[in-house]
Amino acid sequence: MLVATIRGDSILQHVLEYAGRLWHSFLLLSSAIVVWICSRALVQGRHQSPVSFAAASLKALLLSSMLARYFYASAILALFMAAFLYNKTMIPVVAPFQWDETFARWDSALLGGYQPWQILQPMVGMPWITLVFDITYTLWVPMVFLFWAGLLASPRVPEAVRVRYWRATVASWILIGLVMATIFSSAGPCYFADVVPGTPSPYAGLMSYLDDVAASYPLSSNLTRDFLWQVYTGQVDLPGGISAMPSMHNAQAALFVVTAYSIDRRFGHAMLAFGALIFFGSIHLGWHYAMDGIVAIPAALAIWWACGKSGRVKRLGFLDGRSTDPLESA
Repeated sequence: MLVATIRGDSILQHVLEYAGRLWHSFLLLSSAIVVWICSRALVQGRHQSPVSFAAASLKALLLSSMLARYFYASAILALFMAAFLYNKTMIPVVAPFQWDETFARWDSALLGGYQPWQILQPMVGMPWITLVFDITYTLWVPMVFLFWAGLLASPRVPEAVRVRYWRATVASWILIGLVMATIFSSAGPCYFADVVPGTPSPYAGLMSYLDDVAASYPLSSNLTRDFLWQVYTGQVDLPGGISAMPSMHNAQAALFVVTAYSIDRRFGHAMLAFGALIFFGSIHLGWHYAMDGIVAIPAALAIWWACGKSGRVKRLGFLDGRSTDPLESA
């Protein structure tokens, strides 16, 4: 906000953008809750009226403090992410994209001359699998909001885990998403041909495949890719920013995993599967070099570890009180 004030800009548009995203994530969460309550009501219907059970459950939820806590956390997140997004748009202004060719070369060296997408393509290069990656990658956005606000809203999450996650999340968005992203300013494989002119793009085949799939099935990643480039080139005046290294999708997914394991092992398994889909999807959808995730994940885990040490956080288990911190267990 200070940077915006000095430059004479307003971040109101950014705040409204994230407020809208938070509202959509709330609708998604509300729908899931209603489905869960109604499903339980059908099971309980053998003992009492399903309608009465569902109505009582919804009434109890509305009268509790959970909704107020959720909206409180969401309001803070909207302000924080608006400030982050504004500063993210400043990255190519402060440090123009210059690392893409290097990261492409490192990826190739890592895999014996092949690009990561070329290794994955024979296994995942089918439209339905691409759609799964695309949907998962899109769900990452509401997942960020649901984790941030959901941890405060739920009375079942230990405060130590909640505080540690918030500290690690704020630190990762700033240190990984802004500081490191500025140092290693890069656009990503999907923009390689645009930011490295005169050099044949090693991702031309991948982009051609994705365009073919998008011609038959709408891919959110393709639409977002075009939108962000229009924002970057000044064709539209809307909030948006491009940054590849390190990958915040992978960094935040890593925090989802360790936080989930600190709450419940089954929850951790689910988030681990989600994180794996995010990592491979970030490559297959052309958003990130493999190096982006390889750097981001350890960086996020290091921040999680540091936040646990600095905060003297008690390692609390969800079910039996024993430590379930995956880093400590390792």
